[in-house]
Amino acid sequence: MPVRKRSPGKSLASILAAADNGLQALFAHAHRLQTLNRILRGALGEPLGPHVSLCNIRTDTAIVTADSPVWLTQLRYQAPTVLHILQSQPGLESLRKVRFKAQPAREPAGPTSPPRRASLSPSGAETLGSAAEGIQDPELAEALRRLALNGSTKA
Repeated sequence: MPVRKRSPGKSLASILAAADNGLQALFAHAHRLQTLNRILRGALGEPLGPHVSLCNIRTDTAIVTADSPVWLTQLRYQAPTVLHILQSQPGLESLRKVRFKAQPAREPAGPTSPPRRASLSPSGAETLGSAAEGIQDPELAEALRRLALNGSTKA
């Protein structure tokens, strides 16, 4: 049985760069969006620019997101400016509208501190105890006494 020689492997870059695999257009679109995103953020400036992302462009509509509803509101006030910035770029002259969406940044949840317990001062406990003695409703008076006991043990 003859031994077959292995052909040298292709690098990932050469596979992805091949024009016939269909990914070339996707990479070109992603690169264009990345460039336009940088231009848009730079044109909007501080403080709004860092909170804005150009997500996609379809036919005559650009989709722009903000990382919180607060920044989305500010971005909507700038809608004509955003449209003008994008229309001034080559190939986007036919852009007619911009859709805005809130897309909060996904950050890993950090450690949370345990909930703080409310504290009751000794004078507050004394006030609750005296109020319990002057109340006619026995259930409410008992509840106030229990609260007063919680405060008096923490002095």
